[in-house]
Amino acid sequence: MEPGPLRARLALMMFGQYMILGAWAVPLASYLLEQPTLGGLGFTPNQTSWIYSTTAIAALLTPFVMGLLADRLFATQRLLGFLNIIGAGLLFWTARYCSQQQIAIREAVDPGAEIQSTFTILMALMFANSMVLILTLSLCNVTGFRNLREPKKSYGLIRLYGTVAWILINLAIDLFGEPMSAQPLFVAAIASLLMGIYSFTLPHTPPSRIGGKGISEAIGLPALKMFHKPSFRVLIFCALCMSTIQQFYGVYANPYLRDLGAPKPMALQTMAQAAEVVCLIFFPVVLARYGFKITLGIGIMGWIVRNLLFATGWLPLIAALGLPLHGMCFAFFFLVANVYVDRNAPLHLRASAQGILTFTAAGVGTLIGNYLSGEVLESCVSNGVINWAWFWLVPAAGASVVFVYFVMFFQDDHPVVNANTKNDTLLSTTAIA
Repeated sequence: MEPGPLRARLALMMFGQYMILGAWAVPLASYLLEQPTLGGLGFTPNQTSWIYSTTAIAALLTPFVMGLLADRLFATQRLLGFLNIIGAGLLFWTARYCSQQQIAIREAVDPGAEIQSTFTILMALMFANSMVLILTLSLCNVTGFRNLREPKKSYGLIRLYGTVAWILINLAIDLFGEPMSAQPLFVAAIASLLMGIYSFTLPHTPPSRIGGKGISEAIGLPALKMFHKPSFRVLIFCALCMSTIQQFYGVYANPYLRDLGAPKPMALQTMAQAAEVVCLIFFPVVLARYGFKITLGIGIMGWIVRNLLFATGWLPLIAALGLPLHGMCFAFFFLVANVYVDRNAPLHLRASAQGILTFTAAGVGTLIGNYLSGEVLESCVSNGVINWAWFWLVPAAGASVVFVYFVMFFQDDHPVVNANTKNDTLLSTTAIA
């Protein structure tokens, strides 16, 4: 086991990094969708989904530069510090722009044209922010794994502090701040600046510079041979589908709770992360007892039940069961999928195989999910009123189809060994939102 001070430093790194994302990821959709007269920017659901899609586009692009940056050129802690300081500037610029445009849209002669112009510039700013965000989340993973002697035993608990940060920053903004404004982006900018400064104090993590590692290996192409395994193909396809379904919740849960009249929706949503913490602690026991197929199936089934509960529109039931199910869905599917890939990939292909999972789910799946959820929400609007029941029935139906496909074709053909394996994944940038 590593020394306590080292674990504390890495835990603080995770705490700071996820505070940046947690500050804006939940409330931004409500702010973008709200009418300018009520303090928002008046975006359409499609425009809002495209803003959130910037993280997915970044997740598609960053694997091609991560190997070059962290493995060959720069010490990880310096790169992490430098990028977070750049991120602080970008977030501050984005927050200032949103504040100015909120007034400009409200006072514009042609609000529609002003909103379209605002969307175009905000899309560019958020894409730049997302590139920094995905890179820094990846670099935190690299720093953790390279500085822990036994990452499979220690990393899961260290990563848990990121979820704690997410919970605390959402509670703080909702209880003491003004979530329906650009304030969450200002808070994220301050957190990014502090994280940038702190990063330079992290343990020195030089580039690995693995000899003989070509460009194809750096971007993970050899791991494509994993697709020869039928169960790996099934898992990747299901991860693609479930990350698509997840974005219905990830983008629109907060606006939905506001429409239901939840007094503090950001604070209420932290119940999902609290449940996630519990599931992160207990999922190795479930995995060791029931194996991969049943555990992954439980995760998919959780999405069906959660979306059906959301479709009822009954806030007490959603708060008591629907929101906590989010934590179970994430831990029992996405995290267990990480463990499955780690167990089944050859040692020299494990990192690349995890990259395929991240590229598929955090990139392609999230991008499709953002677009599809926006289209579905647009179709559910009539005379300015959203039919939320139909909106949530769509992902419930989709998850049902995935569940049947998974049960029919996935083969749990390897025994669970070392179920305490807790590899991290970039899915945390969207799925725990």
